[in-house]
Amino acid sequence: MAAQESQWKSWVGMAAACGMALLWLTAGLWKFSDISGWQLKLTQLLVPVQLSLAGTLVVATAEVGAAVLLLRPSWRRWGGWLSALLLVGFMAYMGVNYETLQGADCSCFPWLERAVGPAFFWSDAAMLAASLLAVRFSDPPTDLRRAGIVAVALVAFAGVMLGVDRLGSRSGGEMRATITADGGPYNLGEGKVFLFFFNPSCMHCLHAGQTMSKYSWRADFVGLPTQDPDWGPGFLQDAGLTGVKLSPDVAMLRETFEFQDVPYGALVDEGTIVNTLMFWEEPELSETLRDHGFID
Repeated sequence: MAAQESQWKSWVGMAAACGMALLWLTAGLWKFSDISGWQLKLTQLLVPVQLSLAGTLVVATAEVGAAVLLLRPSWRRWGGWLSALLLVGFMAYMGVNYETLQGADCSCFPWLERAVGPAFFWSDAAMLAASLLAVRFSDPPTDLRRAGIVAVALVAFAGVMLGVDRLGSRSGGEMRATITADGGPYNLGEGKVFLFFFNPSCMHCLHAGQTMSKYSWRADFVGLPTQDPDWGPGFLQDAGLTGVKLSPDVAMLRETFEFQDVPYGALVDEGTIVNTLMFWEEPELSETLRDHGFID
């Protein structure tokens, strides 16, 4: 009877550990595959932009690390505790900022769309229970030295993925396309041009537009609504942006600019992409535009 009970507990612990390991592995690798995009998502979840890169790397590394620890029986207890710590941290952060973030997208897994609300806490509580089952039905941890080697390897992997993300930037590329703007042809290869991709229904885009409406522009401003283009003029009016040339050619420009979320901006000078923008906080935003001569 004792042997059967022990075997049953072992199977429960292994199932819980493997399930959580799969979730954490996909979540962590998804973040590593788009570090810049997750930086932006964190800022939308009220993480200061100065902490967004470190936050993305720390969370992604911890998630992959939790998966690795959970999969190895001799490290499973550590993995379970790390998994539980991550979930408690997520729930605590969302709880503190609940009134502001309620309804905001907080999808951490590529196949599961979630928003901040009661369902978020119930689902995280279920995962927390699975993590604690993995802890409860695991053996005492051993082989600390190899675990340390794995930790170092994960940090190195994070550094490599950061390098890949930064090298993948389109800054410095050539931009010689002619697009349609305000109903006529517009050459992106002449002069300074600021491209602003936005969703007219996006509050983050509206805040970015309102910030930029205060600048004295030395570059042409081209607006590209990624959704509901008929709402573009109303968005510009609400943001206080004037003199903006609206263009419908988002699909064509996406062949050059690869981004997931808006707002997104690109600085083009004589056909060369000199910088791209994903973050819209001051004073960094105006300093970047001023350094390239796009505003006074």
